[in-house]
Amino acid sequence: MTRKLIFPLLIALLLAALFVSPALADKAYRADRFDVQLDLLPGGDMLVTETVVFRFEGGPFTYVFRNVSANRTDGLTFLEASMDGVPLPPGTGPGQVEVQAGDPLKVTWHFAPVSDSTHTFVLRYRVTGVVSTGEADTLRWYVIPPEHDYWIGQSTVRLNPPAGVQPLEPPSLDRAFEAASTTSGFVLTTTDISDDESVILTVRFPAGSLADAVPAWQAREQAASAAARRAVPLGLLSSLAALLLGGLGLFAYARADRRELNLPEAGLLPAPPDDRVPPAVAGKLIGQEIYSPTGALFDLAQRGVVHIREERGLLGSKKFMVELQNTSASLPPHEQGMLQALFKPGETQVDMNKILTRLASHKNYFYDPLEQELVDRGWLDPERKYRRRMMTLLGLLGLFLGTGLCIGGATATGALLAANQALANLMAVLTGLGGAGFVLSLALIIYSGLYSPLTPAGEEQKVRWKSFRAYLEGVGRGREAAVCPDLFERYLAFAAAFGLGETWARAFQKLSGAPLPAWFHSLSGEDDFGAMVAVMSAADTSASFGGDGGGGGASGGGASGAG
Repeated sequence: MTRKLIFPLLIALLLAALFVSPALADKAYRADRFDVQLDLLPGGDMLVTETVVFRFEGGPFTYVFRNVSANRTDGLTFLEASMDGVPLPPGTGPGQVEVQAGDPLKVTWHFAPVSDSTHTFVLRYRVTGVVSTGEADTLRWYVIPPEHDYWIGQSTVRLNPPAGVQPLEPPSLDRAFEAASTTSGFVLTTTDISDDESVILTVRFPAGSLADAVPAWQAREQAASAAARRAVPLGLLSSLAALLLGGLGLFAYARADRRELNLPEAGLLPAPPDDRVPPAVAGKLIGQEIYSPTGALFDLAQRGVVHIREERGLLGSKKFMVELQNTSASLPPHEQGMLQALFKPGETQVDMNKILTRLASHKNYFYDPLEQELVDRGWLDPERKYRRRMMTLLGLLGLFLGTGLCIGGATATGALLAANQALANLMAVLTGLGGAGFVLSLALIIYSGLYSPLTPAGEEQKVRWKSFRAYLEGVGRGREAAVCPDLFERYLAFAAAFGLGETWARAFQKLSGAPLPAWFHSLSGEDDFGAMVAVMSAADTSASFGGDGGGGGASGGGASGAG
């Protein structure tokens, strides 16, 4: 029985898609006209009559809405609404109008479903305190709201001032328009208004000719502006005081911690400063920690602990396998930790592409002993490292708190300006302190980055090893002549630990006679230096992704639409 029903159901769904979807897709509407009549009243109030002629195409349509913003007014009062000349009673059913007072004033016309037809909708409401005072009594009003998802063919704006009151200059719209005078006022006409394109009317009258008192919204703005003039200097003063005191404190700390170092001159050093220093330790000392594992790997290979073999991978690709050869060798702690991280129990080989992942999950096996070796050599001061870490953490915390205090204080200040001057002043002070805290925290983070955790002896060794790196870089880039081909393997582990592995291999690829290391086995079985370049490139790439480490706005506005 179920199978018999499936085919008719599919046919019904197909027919529904064919007939219903085009109907929904053809549903559209536009406004042939959106006319507005503004009747200004003595005292600064205004009566507004909006007449919109909607042309519905397809359908059905069952409602039209208008949301009127009370921005820069003392309030809105609904008067009446009609459809096709027929006033609508309040309610939510067809032939009724639904009104929700407030900001915005929401008016919805409900009617029986209509399609392919034209209908006229009229709304009348009163606006209180819409005229701003000052050098002139000014009206700025959205005659076309900024939110409307339909095109408007034409809008005619009729402005009627009270009898005997004339504007200082003719009224204007903020787009192209035509104007004319009538016995009661002015008529302004504009056409071809795009979706969500607003139109603002502006007109100025002699001061005191319309408004007999400052509207409440303007009084609040003026009070807030006056309060801001009193609060902002306090915020600036607190910010400057905090910056001065904090800057002096940071300067005093930096001066007190300053060290007089007797460092050798930097230059080119054609040999390692100390052959007893492992490449990984030298790399970490000069700040190339992310390449330290690569240096350690090739140092192990040179001592016969591991071999590297080129193999064919999927679809003709190549991969490099690291094979464990000698497990009885006496190794420093960081190398022992590296082998422990790379080779799982019972394993004797690992794909080089997996080295980064495995080392990343056991960083403490390699990096902790490596750092301890610097401490044991007297090159790294744990106390200075701790201080640098605390400065960085305090700087980051200060950035976070300063940003929050600055934004929160500024927001609260704006909200409290007209309501509570004392509290607004306090918020302005906190805003200033937050801004100063942000700047000082940023300075602290920069200082912590420059703060060296090395001892004076470590600083001296760092200069020497950087000079050796500069020599290797010069050889790799062809600026220094290589003494002999066997220099390649002799300094390969150091070049790798300094981030120069691929550059070093490419330089010796161009130099005939440079032999491949005995611990590297290429697929060709010959002196294929291209394979050596490839393995160094793979090692450098892996390392680079790892490591440790009265005017102003107009009144009114709102939205309009249908559905």
